[in-house]
Amino acid sequence: MNLDIQDTKSVTPRERIRTALAHRQPDRVPFCLGFGPTPEMTAILVAYARDKGFDWNRLAQAVTDKIIAQTRYVGPLPPLADLNLTTEIWGIKTRTANYGGGVYDEFTDFPLAGVEDIAMLDNYPWPDPTHFDYSSLRSDILQANPEGRQAVQIFGGNPFETYSWMTGIEETFLNLAAEPDLVRAALSHITAFLETKLDAVLNHCGDLIDIVFFGDDLGGQTGLLMSTQTYRDVIQPFHRRLIEKARQRAPHAQCMFHTDGAVFHIIPDLIEAGIDILEAIQTDAEGMDPARLKEAYGKQISFQGGISVQQLLPHGDVATVERECRRLVEILGENGGYIAAPSHAIQVGTPPENVMAMLGAVLGKEDMQRALEQAVL
Repeated sequence: MNLDIQDTKSVTPRERIRTALAHRQPDRVPFCLGFGPTPEMTAILVAYARDKGFDWNRLAQAVTDKIIAQTRYVGPLPPLADLNLTTEIWGIKTRTANYGGGVYDEFTDFPLAGVEDIAMLDNYPWPDPTHFDYSSLRSDILQANPEGRQAVQIFGGNPFETYSWMTGIEETFLNLAAEPDLVRAALSHITAFLETKLDAVLNHCGDLIDIVFFGDDLGGQTGLLMSTQTYRDVIQPFHRRLIEKARQRAPHAQCMFHTDGAVFHIIPDLIEAGIDILEAIQTDAEGMDPARLKEAYGKQISFQGGISVQQLLPHGDVATVERECRRLVEILGENGGYIAAPSHAIQVGTPPENVMAMLGAVLGKEDMQRALEQAVL
């Protein structure tokens, strides 16, 4: 694969991403940290970097080719001032659980659990999209990206995942099989909120946005969580609605869709829903071989992710990490169409040396050296 297409020094991160997503060969494969290291893993990386004479946060900023922008919540504070707004605005309650190496939010209350009547959904206090400050988003993006050098990504919504949070995973899938109209009704309410919010975001700053990120996990480790027909009949229409809204407001932007797991057989349905980029690429899952994905779908969509946070980063040695990252770049990055990234959040237990090996393998020697120079203490 010929990577010497452009002078690396003259190419901006945004140009690099746009070139790759246009299925043309960029100067090098773009990179982002995806979901990034967990807070606990970030602390480990910060300490590691300090010992080596550089600042991790500055390095992370230097190596990523895109930034993520989001609206500010300005509505009423949730009860007890629990500011986990991702869940609280939906009426979901969480508690902090400790797993030894860190903490995570564990759901404790599912407000739609046991709801069997569509009329109850109509009367539910759904979140209000006017409780967000859209007017300041444009200035926030311009302040973070004053020269427009990096690509800009915003979040567009996760309707099915939100429903599963509100209902509980077991009941969600029981309803999906036995009460699909109930699921459709809930997804309609959730999507209406997400659609209105997305419309407002893109109305204020659509011209600045390069990627609109959507997501709903549809796969497990060995297969789909539902049949493709169930996806088509119940969930896909709501994905299509949101993607169509993004297309209307920001026709130049690309729509990225996140799903974990073994989702090879549902990719045609995601393409039909309108996605441009498939994100996560959990190569440890059944059927998710990078070469197979590139051969089957590489001319229709792009990919982001692929660098395993399950096996490769936590358990590989430095040489293996470097070799596998280069392999992914060679396969998925051929003729563009790939943003290299971890497949999900980098967890505690991952050797910092492996994170650095990933960066060096994807960026190459010269770009990695430039990034480190920007991060020197």
